[in-house]
Amino acid sequence: MRTVAVLAAIAAVLVVPTAAAAKNGKVRAQTLNLYLGSDLTKAVLAPDIPTLRVEAGNIYENIVASDPRARLKIQAKLIKKRRPQIIGLQEVETLYRGTLDDPAPADEVVFDFEQILKKQLKKRNLPYRTVVRVQNTDVEVPTDLGFDVRLVDHDILLVRKHRGINAGGAQAVNFAAALNVPLAGGALGSLKVLRGYVEANVKVHGTKLHVVNTHLEAFLSTPRDAQADELVAPDGPLDSKQPVLLLGDLNSAPDGTSQGDSKYAYDTIIANGFQDLGGTGLTCCFSPDLLGGQLTTQIDHVLVKPGATLKSAKRTGAVNSPLTSAGQYPSDHTGVVSQMNFR
Repeated sequence: MRTVAVLAAIAAVLVVPTAAAAKNGKVRAQTLNLYLGSDLTKAVLAPDIPTLRVEAGNIYENIVASDPRARLKIQAKLIKKRRPQIIGLQEVETLYRGTLDDPAPADEVVFDFEQILKKQLKKRNLPYRTVVRVQNTDVEVPTDLGFDVRLVDHDILLVRKHRGINAGGAQAVNFAAALNVPLAGGALGSLKVLRGYVEANVKVHGTKLHVVNTHLEAFLSTPRDAQADELVAPDGPLDSKQPVLLLGDLNSAPDGTSQGDSKYAYDTIIANGFQDLGGTGLTCCFSPDLLGGQLTTQIDHVLVKPGATLKSAKRTGAVNSPLTSAGQYPSDHTGVVSQMNFR
């Protein structure tokens, strides 16, 4: 009987930390912009249809040359190293090609970033589940290559397929505020550059969070700032009774060095009670061809409300990152993985 009692006491001691570990509030989350693979500026500013065809052809060739399959294979390796339980992905592209000048949407898939990445993660015995995705801009234009090119942008929330990690209550929303640009100088009408966010309630081993992932406007501060206002509005996605985890490429830096020289979006979110747990490292941007360049600004963020304790914040895909066989970085952004203790 004495032996049984001793064993029972030892078992009790061993069980207590295990139960506590399941509810100690430890969460690892990552924000990651996958990068579509090309600069779009020249196509957006094309003054006429012939110029647009050339620039659209260049975009297609740039994306192919960026080798999304090789880049996403590297991203899968980097994700496996850090093993985040929650991932907010931006610039998750689907590239299509189709018959030139055909009014029907192009439907021949060239690259599906989401499926490529998830397949690579599954190969590494690290499966993730797509909780929710928002479809943003869907644009198709003719090229000088003899076919139409269609690019569809998404933001996606992933969670690990693992016992004790659950998600529900998901929503996908496009912002009301959006940049409008003329296509081919207006010859093809106007393009509304949709941006959006995804949100869901996520439970990680007993810790309940409301998670939001977003990608704010890159090219102009006015719609970007309005999108930030939508995030923090009463009954908006950041208004929750649960602790809120915001992941995203906000295109807004604490020191105002982001494109458009706007720190309004970042400051607005911080002023609404959020704490920056993404560290202090620069996250953007390598050159559009991914062969070089320097990181000059911090626009990829992990923000929480109410406060949590930061255990570590690591950048992935930075200057010491593995490269493709052509010497390309996996993205023009670094990822940010933060390990946090929620109270």
